[in-house]
Amino acid sequence: MTGPLEGRIALVTGGAGGIGRAICARLSADGATVLLADLDPAAVETAAGDIPGVVHPLVLEVTDPGSRHAAVAVCRRLGGADVLVNCAGVLRDARIAKLEPALFRRLTEINLLGPLALTRLVAQDMTSRGRGAVVNLASRAWLGTFGSTAYSTAKGGLVGATRSLALELGPAGITVNAVAPGFIETPMTAGLPSEVRRRTLAAIPVGRAGRPDDVAGAVAFLADAPYVTGQVLLVCGGRSIGDPYAA
Repeated sequence: MTGPLEGRIALVTGGAGGIGRAICARLSADGATVLLADLDPAAVETAAGDIPGVVHPLVLEVTDPGSRHAAVAVCRRLGGADVLVNCAGVLRDARIAKLEPALFRRLTEINLLGPLALTRLVAQDMTSRGRGAVVNLASRAWLGTFGSTAYSTAKGGLVGATRSLALELGPAGITVNAVAPGFIETPMTAGLPSEVRRRTLAAIPVGRAGRPDDVAGAVAFLADAPYVTGQVLLVCGGRSIGDPYAA
């Protein structure tokens, strides 16, 4: 039996990270040819080699125009991307009194401007073929997180862009959606102070942290949902319903 994404090309940025790698593995299992893109050449090669299926390693710096164009050129040699997953991101922040302009700019470049610039390039090819799916990795933080103004701003911008692009690209047969994860067990969250971790888990109604596979399943659904567009799917264990952590 073939998978729902058989014959499609999927470009996944941030593919060597915890969530990105799970997304690549799920899309590959669903039949897609995956371009696993990330910054570190060694990490990209290792991650691509660990995933069954047709997975191509690709070095990509999402904030660099030349790197973006090179990645799209690779996609075109394979037939063009049918699915774009903007998963590359960085989580560093500070309270507003200590938020340096350079950090704010860097978070915006990686989490918002880079993904939009890459989407612009990929959407040109999708439009010419009359089909495509873009899935942006936002965050539950777009609803607001204490001490995380810059990150929340960038992810909120990505949500707004997702909705606007869905209106613009829908007539061309392209869906644009976002997945907004809550607290997910990854190497990035493993270093949280124990008290912060305890309070965060206590605020999740289902009583556990999310897993990368939880996010990957949501991305795979949106990659093959031609009548769903402009939506933000929260994968947060119910935490977005309320936020006792803030109390």
